[in-house]
Amino acid sequence: MSSALNLVEQALPMEPISIWGGATLLVWSLVHFGFACFFRMIVVRKTLGQSDRESIDENDGKVSVLLSLRGCDPFLATTLKRLLEQTYRNFEIIAVIDSRQDPSWKVAKQIQSRHDHDHRFRILELVDPRSTCGLKCSSLVQATQHIADDSEFVVLIDADVVPHADWLKDVLRPLRDPRIGVVTGGQWFSPERPGWGALLRSVWNSGAMVATAINGNPWAGTCAMRLSDLRRSGLVEKWTTSIVDDGPIKPAFGRLGLKVYFEPKLLMINRDQCSAKFTGTYVTRMLTWSRIFEKTFVNTVLHAVAMAGLWGAAALSFVVDALLGNSTVVFVGSALLLSNLMMLAGYCLIRQSVRDAISFRSDRNSIAAMSLNRAVRIFLLIPLCQFTHLIWTFRAIFARQAKWREITYRLLPRQRVEMVSYHPYAVDTDAATPNASI
Repeated sequence: MSSALNLVEQALPMEPISIWGGATLLVWSLVHFGFACFFRMIVVRKTLGQSDRESIDENDGKVSVLLSLRGCDPFLATTLKRLLEQTYRNFEIIAVIDSRQDPSWKVAKQIQSRHDHDHRFRILELVDPRSTCGLKCSSLVQATQHIADDSEFVVLIDADVVPHADWLKDVLRPLRDPRIGVVTGGQWFSPERPGWGALLRSVWNSGAMVATAINGNPWAGTCAMRLSDLRRSGLVEKWTTSIVDDGPIKPAFGRLGLKVYFEPKLLMINRDQCSAKFTGTYVTRMLTWSRIFEKTFVNTVLHAVAMAGLWGAAALSFVVDALLGNSTVVFVGSALLLSNLMMLAGYCLIRQSVRDAISFRSDRNSIAAMSLNRAVRIFLLIPLCQFTHLIWTFRAIFARQAKWREITYRLLPRQRVEMVSYHPYAVDTDAATPNASI
């Protein structure tokens, strides 16, 4: 063993390599922390200061809220009730459900009968599950055909988003600027008692959310636009051949010279639990959509390779230096520790930015202060996230099929897709985790 290590030492000057690797890792971690600071100071605080000076009322126009349902998300009933309780009262809800056998149909009907006192909520069964696009896109295309004649705005919402009371006001306010075509928010995963899988998804999502906001990529979980712009953008036609609903939004509105606006007040809290296996499937699917629709995906690949490579090289250098008794072992060990601490600080800074953005909410959409137990678990998960992110990224690069809620799609060239076969959603009776994502 010692002779092998001596050969390594003779072949490779370990001390300079270790110093370079540790220093580079520190620099990269500092850059990550800088992005977290930029997100907090510019993207969140500056934007919040602008939106706090503006108000909105029902005179701004009628809103059509479009919702696609397949399967019953853990908090679907709460989502529907919160939609009907909006302080902005000039709206309608159009929910297109996969089939009458879908478990969400019963929930939607119950909420409609108990809480829809003003007859704002319409429930439709999906008539034509197209084979050329995702089921969500099929549902949205059908929903647009039923929008009220006097509607002026369209707002998309996902079934796992629980809106706060002023959600509609917050999503409509920026559209007063004629230069803005799309208003969007972001999703923060924060289960109340998260397992390791849910925390791993939260760690990955913290970086993805910042990148999405900075790059101005829309998130269909909360996304508003003028109905007139939607019709002339060609987005509805694009949905008929798209695997996802939000991927084509930015280029469609970009052709109109309109920009995507990120509103921090629309950072939505997701309480769903999930396993580590589900996190891997979920992230791979998100990265696959990014590969298909986002020009910045190459940056994602380079980032994944660089971070995993630097972590791996630094860890290997630490082990070899320790075995050889090199003095650089202290520097490399310190670099690994400080790098992880900076990444944790960046995560905490992003999390606090989300807390600040939603501090006006008095309901369960708020986030509790970071506990020591959660901070320690996040600290331990950060290196794991770097390596799993690399694996998930390469899976996304080579993915030629994608599965969403029991439906498999073939991914074809030029952003086209083919549904392999359609069948109604079946309830997962084996799900052991309460409030688990589906």
